[in-house]
Amino acid sequence: MNYPPKIQWLPVLLLSWVFVFQSTAQETASKTSEKEYESGIAARDQGDHKQAILLFKKALSSLDTSTTDSFKKRHEIYNEIGDAKQKLLELDSSSFYYRHAISSLKKAENTPENQFYLNGLLKNRIGLNEFNTGKMQASIKSMKEAVVLFHDYTDAVTDEEEKLKGLKRKYASVDNLGGFYRGLGENEHGLSLAEYSYQQKLSFLEEDDPNIAISRLILGHINLIARNYEAAGDYVDKGLEHIDKIPYLETYALMVRASIYENVEDFEEAERTYKECETIYREGANGSYSLVFLDALVEMSRFYAKTGNPEKAIALAEEGYLFTQSDDFNNDLIAFYHIQNLGQVHFALKNYEEANKYSNEAVLFSNQRLAAQSKLDSIRNEIRKPSTLFLKSKSAYFLDESKDELVLKSLLKETQLALSILERQKTNIKTEEDLATLLTDNKDLIDFTKQLNWDLYTITQDESYLDDLISLHESAIYTRIRSRLNLKNVEFANVPQNVLDRESQLKEAMSGALTNSENIETFFEAQSQWNAFLDSLKTNYPTYHNMRYATIQEPVGGIQGRLDEQVTIVRYLFIEKDMYALVLNQTTKSLIPIENTDELAGFIHTINDASSSFESVADASFQLYEILWKPISQLVSTEKIVIIPDGLLFNLSFDALTPSKINSYTELGSNSLLAQHTISYNYSLFLTENNNGTNASITSNFISFAPEFTSEMKQKYRATVSDSLDVDHAYLSLLPQPFSMETVKEFASKFNGASYLNDASTKDAFTKYAQNHKIIHIATHAESNNLNPELSRLIFAKDILDSLSLTNNYLHTYEIYNHNLSSLLTTLTACETGKPSFQPGEGMISLAHAFNYAGSESILTSLWKIDEQSSTEIIALFYDHLSNEMDTDEALRKAKLDYLSQAQGRTQAPFYWSGLVLMGDTQPIPLSSGLSLWVWTAIAAIGIVLLLILVKRRKNSS
Repeated sequence: MNYPPKIQWLPVLLLSWVFVFQSTAQETASKTSEKEYESGIAARDQGDHKQAILLFKKALSSLDTSTTDSFKKRHEIYNEIGDAKQKLLELDSSSFYYRHAISSLKKAENTPENQFYLNGLLKNRIGLNEFNTGKMQASIKSMKEAVVLFHDYTDAVTDEEEKLKGLKRKYASVDNLGGFYRGLGENEHGLSLAEYSYQQKLSFLEEDDPNIAISRLILGHINLIARNYEAAGDYVDKGLEHIDKIPYLETYALMVRASIYENVEDFEEAERTYKECETIYREGANGSYSLVFLDALVEMSRFYAKTGNPEKAIALAEEGYLFTQSDDFNNDLIAFYHIQNLGQVHFALKNYEEANKYSNEAVLFSNQRLAAQSKLDSIRNEIRKPSTLFLKSKSAYFLDESKDELVLKSLLKETQLALSILERQKTNIKTEEDLATLLTDNKDLIDFTKQLNWDLYTITQDESYLDDLISLHESAIYTRIRSRLNLKNVEFANVPQNVLDRESQLKEAMSGALTNSENIETFFEAQSQWNAFLDSLKTNYPTYHNMRYATIQEPVGGIQGRLDEQVTIVRYLFIEKDMYALVLNQTTKSLIPIENTDELAGFIHTINDASSSFESVADASFQLYEILWKPISQLVSTEKIVIIPDGLLFNLSFDALTPSKINSYTELGSNSLLAQHTISYNYSLFLTENNNGTNASITSNFISFAPEFTSEMKQKYRATVSDSLDVDHAYLSLLPQPFSMETVKEFASKFNGASYLNDASTKDAFTKYAQNHKIIHIATHAESNNLNPELSRLIFAKDILDSLSLTNNYLHTYEIYNHNLSSLLTTLTACETGKPSFQPGEGMISLAHAFNYAGSESILTSLWKIDEQSSTEIIALFYDHLSNEMDTDEALRKAKLDYLSQAQGRTQAPFYWSGLVLMGDTQPIPLSSGLSLWVWTAIAAIGIVLLLILVKRRKNSS
């Protein structure tokens, strides 16, 4: 069973702890105020933040405002109230008091400390609050202002200690800025800033300085989030060497380290570190329970359940359960989570009777204590509730050994109810935490509901269950994509802005109805208006409606009816952890179990790794055929195949599978699926119909965009950036692409097309000129985002002539939706600058989905970080075959076979040629003959000569 990602609160916790400002008492104009202030400090130190706020407010009301010193004191008290509000997680209120502190500083004595340093601290804290309340743009603005203020402070003071103090704060703010970009999903930018800050700190601080340790912990955490586990572990370990300098971060550091160990499946070290973390938590708790500790109980109990320590897992889960069920605990939502967690721990331990007991209790608790509420907790409960329904039905499934048809139907009805809740929730996603919850619960429910349909199909042979199973699988893909899009302010081409504004207003109305009203009927009314809006979208903007909201429920029989007799679809899918292959052609509809899949990931990695030995590649290619293709080979008799992968199979090129083990790479040209079939791909079973000339009006052949990233380009860019903090170091490290450049030039000439090369290949040029060409060719670098594929991006040239768009050279996947890229084919030869580390299936799905919506009927792309020289050779051969009006899938197959016949040695390995794949329409591309000027001149000259000869002959005959 899957659970939401761990330690989601840690970035907030770290950023909040880094800037704890130690206020120092100063003389005040009133002894009463001073006494109340000191009492507030005492309450603060005892952890009674509410009492501290009351005392600080009394101190404010007693304070004389006749001197500049009193305004300095008011700043200090406002700052304390802001800190206390932050501890209570009242972040907007906290920022309110921080801003009052800034106003007080303006009236205090005009010193560098007041004007720059203390102001910078407050801007920093406001930025943190804005970040933690989702105000991304405002948080980045505030944090940049803090960086500038600390920089100005170091310039204004002469004392070396004060300069050092300013520098430490400046680069700590840069650390936070890196964390903000991480919050936007821009992991590379976040890592770049964190690494920059770390290197700067090393230049003026000692190795054992606490600020160095903080940087290492931040870098460790960001690398953990980016799944760079080795680097994450190295940084955290170095940070822990000096943890005695920052004891308030020890539990945080240990939690991150434990999670790293857990993710690399070093469970022994993970357990040791979790134990150490638990000990420190308990010593600091003094018998009390903070929300952080309650979260830790959940995380640790699930870890012990996963690693086979039932006594410890149950003890921790029951501890949280008993405390949150006590009369003294008044947070119903947290109480609900701990009932749910106890059920989940028992489920993980296969104690299905106890799991069913506590899941039923959680459902009852939710209905009695949460369902009638209409606060923000209700929204979160609505999101979490489906996982409880899933747990209830899944534990009942395991308890019922008979698997009776009536029982299965009853369980199916319950899971469908849970799915309907998720369907309502998908339009209200606001945060990544909620998205992670939705996606996790969605996957569990979809998998189990598919299992129930499969069981009912095997019992009854009623094909409606099989059709429902397939429909569920396909709609789940769209749910993932659509849910991710809701997190960004995505704009969509061909949809008026007023319609998009109305869409946003109605979403906010549904959310606000639950938040601001005590009457649940208000939400139902808002939902009714939303449904009416969807009906209008369906009528007026069907393409947008189908892409964003339509439930895909087309019967499989309808797909069979429109299939060409020479095409077979092979749809791989998972039901729970088991893999199946649906084979579909005009006469066949079969779902075949795929067994012995435990070693699939290793075999796929072997083929995709350039360093793999021949023997290991030969064995992997054969084993993959035996596992994935042999069970269905007798059902596949057509030449053309459309493969729709799932999960890790999106990282596999089926061309390289071999029916028998090869003795040399040369044999791949005759002994492989490439030699037997013409293979294309798609990302949905319901999008396999050819467009048959949807873009038939396009007359221009070819347009290309190729920023070669030469040294000259980089030097020009570097000369335009004055502040080293703003330098895009990742851009400067991009490797040149000379082979891609030559291919682009050749076929732009051959197809009489347009080219935007080097400095001219900007994002602005692409978005303005790419549309309405039969072929759009993009030869650039790309950055994949392994957590948020919609934030993956293509890298174009920096526009050094436009300072406003100098940094805007990245085209994110989510931005593609707002551009008209109507074309028959988009060729994307983008070399990834980092690891090709998309979540399985997500990267290709998201990219193809975006280009398809933007108007591209097919896309030629790569499955992994491709070799530039070999890929450009294949692309050139592919274009040659296209010019002979060959189907695009057949043209790619011929190009690969031609490449194999010409390549030598290692370059025949599948890594070099099999990664290029075609997704979408496979119809021929009617490339009109684009004769260049010299050809037309030659034709004209020949015509003139022939005319002169004809005239001369007539004269002679006369």
